[in-house]
Amino acid sequence: MTITIKDVAKDAGVSIATVSRVLNGKDKVKPSTKIKVEQSIKKLNYFPDLTAQTMISKKTKTIGLIIPSLHEYWATLAENIQEQLWEYGYTVMFCVSGLPESEKVLTYINSFIKRKVDGIIYCGPGSEHESVILELLHGKIPIVVLDRSLPNVNSVYGDHLEGGKIGAEHLIKLGHKDIAYVGGPFTSPERELGFRNGMTLHGLSVDESLMKRGEFTFECGFKAANELLDDHSKFTAVCCGNDLIAFGVIDALRKRGKRVPEDIAIVGYDDIKMASLIKPELTTVRQPLEKIAIGLIDLLLETIDIHDTKQTKNLVFSMELVIRESCGASHMIKVLK
Repeated sequence: MTITIKDVAKDAGVSIATVSRVLNGKDKVKPSTKIKVEQSIKKLNYFPDLTAQTMISKKTKTIGLIIPSLHEYWATLAENIQEQLWEYGYTVMFCVSGLPESEKVLTYINSFIKRKVDGIIYCGPGSEHESVILELLHGKIPIVVLDRSLPNVNSVYGDHLEGGKIGAEHLIKLGHKDIAYVGGPFTSPERELGFRNGMTLHGLSVDESLMKRGEFTFECGFKAANELLDDHSKFTAVCCGNDLIAFGVIDALRKRGKRVPEDIAIVGYDDIKMASLIKPELTTVRQPLEKIAIGLIDLLLETIDIHDTKQTKNLVFSMELVIRESCGASHMIKVLK
């Protein structure tokens, strides 16, 4: 037999309207009454009719999330977003787009539209998919994007220009002049430009033969480091576009008989959990993932509530340098003492 809201109301000794208020969480209900209703819901194993609720409230209480991969940075961000949205009574449908997988993005977005999600947090591939994102606005689906700028779209940014700059400046202050850069395609233009700015501001030229680009992967870092060594390039330090690249660089250097940081200093980017667990511990530029997740959610829920896509907001979060062993700073400090 199907349990209905009427059965819950009867068991709890309250009206159907009271049960509805508890389920929707909109109106205040006496704590003692709320407990009775929740106990009856659990006892009867009652599941609300989501279709009916959606028709009444015009909301599914579901958010679509598109991320490019499941490596630690994106998995941690997705977890933060899910936990924060749960506090607001939302569930998350998340999809992995790949790099770059335009057909997947289109498929996922169409799926979100069919399922009538209340909004979308878009952290997928870059500018080549702007038309897809703008189509969402035309369909009146609230959306917020990460690390990109689109007209009439709320966005959250990490200050990657500053992040790339502080990584380069730290190595320069440690005495390095011949610094390689290994980056990836995703937000990497800003990180690379920040690196170039840091070098220029300190009167150092950028050696283009020391600039390597690829995906944001361990394999990219491993390959780039081997190419630098094979070319007999002169470098004493490497700035990396993310921590996975840095891990690949360190592994390749180690296998080629190079010591980190004694022979070559390394700076990563993101500060994923593994950065403090590997040996040597990775010096890296930290992104404030929890703050970024909260910023994305706040902007999206605000857009959902006010239904205004003309008044847009951009939130920018600062990066922070975390100094560990891989840059040699602790060793140099001991020497100076």
